[in-house]
Amino acid sequence: MLRITAVNSLTEFTLTLKNKDYSKYGLVGNPFPFSGVPDEHPNVYIGQDEVLTKINSVLSSTVLSGQSNHIIVTGSYGNGKSHTLKFIKFHIRDQFSEKSDTPICVGYISQPGENFLDIYTKFMYDLGYSFVKHISQEYLGLIAYQLSKEGLIEEKIRKGQGWKQIEKGEVLISDIVPKAIQRLNDGIKFVDYTRAFIALSYEENSIYSWEWLCGEGVEYTKRQELSLGKNINDTNSIRALGALKFILKELGFSSLILLIDEFEYIETLPLLKKQKMLNYLRHIIDLNGEGLSLIIACAPEVWQNIVTEYHAFSERIGKEANLKPLDQEKIRMLLVSYLNNKRKKRNNSSSPFTDDSIEQIFFHSQGNTRRVISLCSQALDTSLDLNKPQIDLEILNSIIA
Repeated sequence: MLRITAVNSLTEFTLTLKNKDYSKYGLVGNPFPFSGVPDEHPNVYIGQDEVLTKINSVLSSTVLSGQSNHIIVTGSYGNGKSHTLKFIKFHIRDQFSEKSDTPICVGYISQPGENFLDIYTKFMYDLGYSFVKHISQEYLGLIAYQLSKEGLIEEKIRKGQGWKQIEKGEVLISDIVPKAIQRLNDGIKFVDYTRAFIALSYEENSIYSWEWLCGEGVEYTKRQELSLGKNINDTNSIRALGALKFILKELGFSSLILLIDEFEYIETLPLLKKQKMLNYLRHIIDLNGEGLSLIIACAPEVWQNIVTEYHAFSERIGKEANLKPLDQEKIRMLLVSYLNNKRKKRNNSSSPFTDDSIEQIFFHSQGNTRRVISLCSQALDTSLDLNKPQIDLEILNSIIA
């Protein structure tokens, strides 16, 4: 028990921490997110098969043909846009990791922000320090392998083992770095990015290199230590993303996927900033005809405005998928899927929810996924607190009232 006492007050507040026992419903916990916000690693996706089919078509065409392809996902608030993007991210990272035959790099951007630099920064942070440092080391290992194969260094480097051999001291990193910098810069023509990316491999410089690569800005003295000129800004953040894509391709990644959520946020930007953001995204599409997919989630009314007013951008998005409200049967399927996540033994029953309660959930949620999940979470806890054997119409009415 945790006791919190207000000083100089007649009232004492006691916060009691007590786990709820859901075993009477055959559950080990409440499977429904309390606020209706999607999990970071969702494994439940019900009722939007058409949307997943369209997204799969776009992504598979990019991976198999190499040609870039893009899609907009529309849907009213609470119908599952964020859930859809996070579901895609989780399953792509699980299925197409760097250890697969066709690795894919995918990053989630929670909101576009004020400019393209914001998109780039959020994308980098979603990839994470460990991942980007790892590909920096793998790139040095690749260069070591190439140099060995070309007879430019004496050491015999095994394919895919370059960085491990560097770590073991079988080859000096000082023999690899100058040539790695030269070869990478020949490819990306961005010397500051080249130096920061290569320096990310060194433990003593990695944090400052990481901050620079994320577009956060590094003070002048630290940039001098890394032999860097200017920080990444809104203008050259496009080049930074292109440089990363080039490196990933060198390492065998088939494609780069940007999942941009809450795109309707750009409607709050001043007109010139909004136009600049859309122009930058258009340039990203034009500059990357191969190996890139943008999957953008946006409120339908905002997307319609963009289609009407900004043809140069909207016409470059090949497809649209619309998330629709769930019908009553799909709500039942959704409940069963969530319940099975916390069931001691999986089954196809919607128990402890009765048919009447599901009908009431459908009626009051109007099929909105977020409201469905929120109502289910509240109903389950209320029923437990009242020691009810099942969640019936009375429970639902008490919550709604």
